[in-house]
Amino acid sequence: MIALVAFIILSLLFGFFAYEGYSRLEGEQPDAEESTRMDAQIRRAQEDVEKVEKEIRNVQSDIVATRDQLAFQRARYEFGRYLTVGAELDEKKGVIGLYEFAYKARLGIVDAGKKFETAAADLGTKVKEKKEETKGVFRKEETEVREQSEGQVKKSQEDKDASLARVAAEKQALDRDEKTYRQNKNYEQSALDEYKRQLDYLTSREVEHATVLNEPDGKVITSDPVHNTVIISLGTAHGVRNGWRFEVFAWKPGNRKVHKAFIEVRKASVDVSDCLILQKPVRLPRDPLSNYIATQPEELWSPLQESGRAGALLQGLTGEPKTVAMGMAFMDPIVVGDYIQNPFYSPAKTHTFYIAGDKVIQQGIQKSAIAYSWPQIERVLESYGAKVAKKVDLSVNCVLAQKNPQDDPEYNRAVSLGIPVLYEWEVFRFLNQE
Repeated sequence: MIALVAFIILSLLFGFFAYEGYSRLEGEQPDAEESTRMDAQIRRAQEDVEKVEKEIRNVQSDIVATRDQLAFQRARYEFGRYLTVGAELDEKKGVIGLYEFAYKARLGIVDAGKKFETAAADLGTKVKEKKEETKGVFRKEETEVREQSEGQVKKSQEDKDASLARVAAEKQALDRDEKTYRQNKNYEQSALDEYKRQLDYLTSREVEHATVLNEPDGKVITSDPVHNTVIISLGTAHGVRNGWRFEVFAWKPGNRKVHKAFIEVRKASVDVSDCLILQKPVRLPRDPLSNYIATQPEELWSPLQESGRAGALLQGLTGEPKTVAMGMAFMDPIVVGDYIQNPFYSPAKTHTFYIAGDKVIQQGIQKSAIAYSWPQIERVLESYGAKVAKKVDLSVNCVLAQKNPQDDPEYNRAVSLGIPVLYEWEVFRFLNQE
């Protein structure tokens, strides 16, 4: 009721304000700015009215909910009053029957509870009896299983002891057999090693050094030491070309070769060639271990190993170089009759070479090269009229070995075939094309 009265009052109030505002609007004509202001006031008034209406609706909803709650509480109160007062309050409404029904229901619930207690007691007794029966069965089965397990364990232990005894006996026999086998193996290995040493001794072949450096190809027929010129007995008829190099040497008593100088063909005629004696100061590398001095400036490796013996494994010439004059010695000049030779050339036949070494070239560098790569050596050999083989066979006359030639299987094959070997450092003067 209070909310309804408040709603009526507010409606009258807002109606009065609306009427008064409308009267003012009718009485005068406001300008644009005043009209905008009045429109804003009207909107605010409308919003206030909507807000009050919303609050009134909320109050009405609360009133309805409160009314329903009061009705529910009143009904609960009346019901409780009828139950407690009993039949004396109102016999016409049948409250006595309701009370009797509730009383009987209570007695039924009590009787059912007693029956449930009795059944629960009986069930507890049965459960206890069944539990004791089950425990007896479990104890009996447990005893049987334990006795059976103990028997099996005892039998397994007996089998284990018998197996250990058998294994121990077999191990003793195996140790005796192994000892006998090792003794026999040692005897047989000793005999095999002895046979292998004998076989290696009978079949091994040492590296045969090439003799092409000592084989004369021609002679000096005219010598002019003053003007450093000589004439040799070879010409274009023998395949000689301008720019070829020869070594001039002489044989001394005791079959000893004496080097005199290197010469270079300047003008090759049919039967003879004019040559120039090469002379210039050079620094010859030195081996700090064996005190070996190189015979040519391009020689970077010693023919001697660290033990001081000759071999295919070369020692680097890292000692202080020795400066010498490369050319003809004035105390032992070139004379008529001295011999000339070039290891890659022969007037009587064409030499076939195999270049031994790892031929892999990475970034322009060949690791097995001493001073010249194998393609450079191949070009020089072919320029002197020699041939270069890709594989070693009986047609190869000589093997030109680079660094670590034993890494090349073809080198080992050449050694087994007895093909002579010439080392790269021995022919630097002929490989140098400057």
